[in-house]
Amino acid sequence: MLAMQYSIPLPHDYDAARIRERVQARSGLFDHHKGLVHKSFLYNAQEQLYAPFYVWKDVVEAGKFLQDDLFKGVIETFRRHRVRSWFVIHMEYGNRGIAPTHAMRETDMIAPEERLDHFLGDERQAQQALLRDDNLYMHLVALDADRWEILRFSLWKDKACCARPASDSFSCYDVLHVSTPAG
Repeated sequence: MLAMQYSIPLPHDYDAARIRERVQARSGLFDHHKGLVHKSFLYNAQEQLYAPFYVWKDVVEAGKFLQDDLFKGVIETFRRHRVRSWFVIHMEYGNRGIAPTHAMRETDMIAPEERLDHFLGDERQAQQALLRDDNLYMHLVALDADRWEILRFSLWKDKACCARPASDSFSCYDVLHVSTPAG
């Protein structure tokens, strides 16, 4: 699987209601989208940042999306922004009975001397511990092998998640919608 995210900085006088209207109008287009495992429509009001997060079944489906009409709509409205991507190492759902309202994205560098198998094993153990929290909807661990960074992305029932990051490089978002994956 491949995770992707682009971040769109909005002008400080941009009305947040416009983003919410856009999400409401377009979110259904992503429900059951071929090859899409997960999409969160994310917004950070403090930073005026619209930052959707995707998980694709594979790189082929992700590449098709970047060329299709849905992404052309993003470009036409907001210009073409940089799209980050990561190889998904672990993705698991926690309490699927809740509606997530907040997301946290963390990144950490992997030291050159660190054994990748040990590092990812530690990440797996930390993920398993998080999955016991009834406020966790989903948690993902992914790797950027170009920058040798680890990404942790999680969806939560409330904003308390942002009070306990495991990294000093993190972003918190409001979750405006979570798309239903393809069957």
